[in-house]
Amino acid sequence: MAAEMPPEPDGAAVRGALARLAGRAGRELLDKQPHWGDAIACDGLLYAARALGVDQALASAEKWFAPKLAAGPRLDGWFWFWAAEALPALNLHVATGHRACLEHARRILDHIALNAARTGDGGIVPHPPAQELWVDVAYFTAPAMALCGRIACEQRHIERAFSQMVMHWKHLADAPTGLFWHVAYVDKNQHSPCLWARGNSWFAIAATEVLAQVEGAPRPEWLGERPHLIEAALAKQLNAIVSLQDASGLWHTVIDRPDSYLESSASAGFALALGRTLRAGGRGLDRERAAQCYARAIGAIVEKINLEGEFTGVSQQTPPGDFESYNSIERGTAPFGTGVCMMALSEALVSR
Repeated sequence: MAAEMPPEPDGAAVRGALARLAGRAGRELLDKQPHWGDAIACDGLLYAARALGVDQALASAEKWFAPKLAAGPRLDGWFWFWAAEALPALNLHVATGHRACLEHARRILDHIALNAARTGDGGIVPHPPAQELWVDVAYFTAPAMALCGRIACEQRHIERAFSQMVMHWKHLADAPTGLFWHVAYVDKNQHSPCLWARGNSWFAIAATEVLAQVEGAPRPEWLGERPHLIEAALAKQLNAIVSLQDASGLWHTVIDRPDSYLESSASAGFALALGRTLRAGGRGLDRERAAQCYARAIGAIVEKINLEGEFTGVSQQTPPGDFESYNSIERGTAPFGTGVCMMALSEALVSR
C-alpha cells in the first residue's frame, strides 16, 4: 500500500510567512550591527522579491549593497564576511542589470582564485595556516563561481565551482552514510567528530545551486565526471537526510543524534535543497519519500516564523566540537537562517 502523502503546505500560509519574514529582514539588514550572515539575508531578500513580486525587498537589498559597491569589496577581513557577498551581488546583477554588482562579485572570486590559502590538492582553506576544509566553504565559494561563469560565459569559474564541490565531497563525506562532517583536518587525515546538520545543509544547497547552472544543456567535455560525482553525492546525502527527519518536520542539530535539539536553519536548508532537486528531477533521489519529507519540512519552517516575522529556533555561530558542544549552542534568530528560510519559502512558491 502506498504511503499517504502529507498535505501540501497552504500557499497562502507560505506567502504570508514569507512576507512577514522579508519585511522584518529588510528593516533589520539596514538597521542592526553587521553580521557575517547579512549577505545571506540579502540574498534571501532577492529570492523573496521575485517570489512575492514586491519592490521593497529588492530596494532593501540594493540599499544594503550600495556602500559596498562604492567602496569595493574588503578582501583582507574575516573570510566569512567578504566571501559571502559574491553570490548576492550576482543575484542583484541579475535582478537589476547593474554592472557594478557583477564586477564586485568578480573581484571577490578572482581574489579567491589567486590568493586564497589552499590544501595541497586545491581545497580552499578559510583559516590559514590551519590546513582545514570546512563544509560551509562549499556554499561560500562554489555557487557564486558557477553563477558567475554562466552569466559571464567564463569557463574557468564553472570549472572552479565543480572542483571545489568535488574537493569538499572527497575530504568531508562520510562514505557509509553520504552525510558530511563539519571540518576535515587535512594534514592529520582526521575530521571533526559530529555530523552537523547545518553543515550538511550548506553542502546540499551549494550542490543544487552549482548543478542548476549546467542544467538543461549539454555538459561540456571539460567538466568531465565532476557533475555526475556531485549529482550522485547529493542524491545519497538527501536520501540519508530524508531518513533522519523528525516527526515534527525538522532535523536535529547533530543530524544522526535524536538526543540533540531540533534546529530550524538546517531544516530550511534541507527544504530548499529538496525542493530544488525534486523540481529538477534529480537522479538517484527517492522521489516519493523526498516529496513527503519536503512537504513536512515546509510546513515545519513556516511554523517557526512568528507573528513579528522572526525565524526562530536557529542555532547561533557554531564552531566544530564534540556532541555536548553542538548541543549547547544557543538558539534564537540569525540573518543566515532568515536568508535561507526566505530562499526555501520562495522556492516553494515558484515551484507550485
